[in-house]
Amino acid sequence: MAPPAERRKAAQSLRKMAKKYDVERVEDSAGKKKITDMCATILALGGLMEEDRIETETLLAAFLATFGPAPAPEPEPVAAAAEAEVAEEKPDKIWCFKAVQLTYNCTQGDGISTDASVLASLFERLRAFGEQLVTVLSATGISITLEESLQTGTHVHAHMYLHFAKQFRKQGPEALSAFVFEEIRPHLVPNKASGRDFDGAVRNGHFYVWYQKLGTLHVWTTYEPWVRYGVEAWWIDNLLKQRKFSRSVYLEYAAKINIGFQSCLQNIRAAERYERLAAVEAHVAKERAKVTSLLKPCKTFPEIDDFVSRFGDTGALRRPILAIVGGTNLGKRLLAASVLRHVGDRLGIKDFLEVTVEGQSDLDFSDFDHQIHSGVLLDGVGDTQTLQQNREILQGRPKMAKGGQSATNIYSYPFCLANRAVVATFDMSAKNLEAFTTNHWLSESRNVIQLRLNEKAWVE
Repeated sequence: MAPPAERRKAAQSLRKMAKKYDVERVEDSAGKKKITDMCATILALGGLMEEDRIETETLLAAFLATFGPAPAPEPEPVAAAAEAEVAEEKPDKIWCFKAVQLTYNCTQGDGISTDASVLASLFERLRAFGEQLVTVLSATGISITLEESLQTGTHVHAHMYLHFAKQFRKQGPEALSAFVFEEIRPHLVPNKASGRDFDGAVRNGHFYVWYQKLGTLHVWTTYEPWVRYGVEAWWIDNLLKQRKFSRSVYLEYAAKINIGFQSCLQNIRAAERYERLAAVEAHVAKERAKVTSLLKPCKTFPEIDDFVSRFGDTGALRRPILAIVGGTNLGKRLLAASVLRHVGDRLGIKDFLEVTVEGQSDLDFSDFDHQIHSGVLLDGVGDTQTLQQNREILQGRPKMAKGGQSATNIYSYPFCLANRAVVATFDMSAKNLEAFTTNHWLSESRNVIQLRLNEKAWVE
């Protein structure tokens, strides 16, 4: 008989989770025990992401719920006087495992110290304790780390991972007494993996304790990665997603893994460039907000009124460039930004792109997007010939243009300035300023509208 649809759906989702973490999968129609064992292997992984742990537990609960509640066993008839004694008789828990991870929260004594020598002494005692465990319990390998508790910042904690040649099996309230370190009872997580998944879970557990996570103070192991076992790329990928260690450490490990390192390096460098760009944008926005309230309104000029009126639903094939020429500290850039905002009001667009030109002859419009930009502000143009050399794209004809041209067009990007404003500023040191009156193209008002500032552009 085929399993219910809800059960099969939960099993399929659990199989996908097992595939993600390279855990041996079972069939969708497998029995309860096989599915449960597969989930136990997933949950025992040291590098399991928290959201995946929650999802696995939720899916397993949904899977088990399809079997309905387990029937309660019928109580055997007993005398009323003996009923209380029967209820109190509970067998002691049996601890049985071949590998285990221990966590010691050191919230007192040396564990709350910030002195490096005190913490080093604490770790040496912990390491001596671990060596004793190796001898007493016949452990095959042990890894220990001492870390700062970054969430609280008040104490340190330690992780220890052990695996054994023979199964650890003890029963009773004192079964775990051997793991008590200086009166600290550890949180204990046995490795529940079985079969061919066991060795992989052991390697993952040792690596999880050993790797240089954020807050790591000291590390020691007898089961070194890349010496005793290989490291899987998905381990460090998941740890990076959880922000458990720095990118420099991630690249160090990725280089040792070797396979796929170039892709890892490119991804990290791309993320760093993006974050640097975002930080600059945030800084600019913060500083701009400080001076926004201090800005004074700009004066009105007939040249600007003429220029702005040409945008919108006018049906023009092309539009002129606005060239603002003036000395320093007259507010050329302030006035140009005001013009682009007025054009944006007509187009229903708030933003514009600013490009600092100076002595460059090639204009970089790679960030221009006609969907969000009302136009382009070419600030500090160093030569009037820049406008004439780029006239075909700056006059905004309704056709696609490409920038950043290369021999193979690999680095080219498309853009269009149709019905978008181009405002350029020139100071008195710019080359060929006389061309605005002598050059046949630059002196034509249908191509370039000139505004010469002889006084401050804002209202005093």
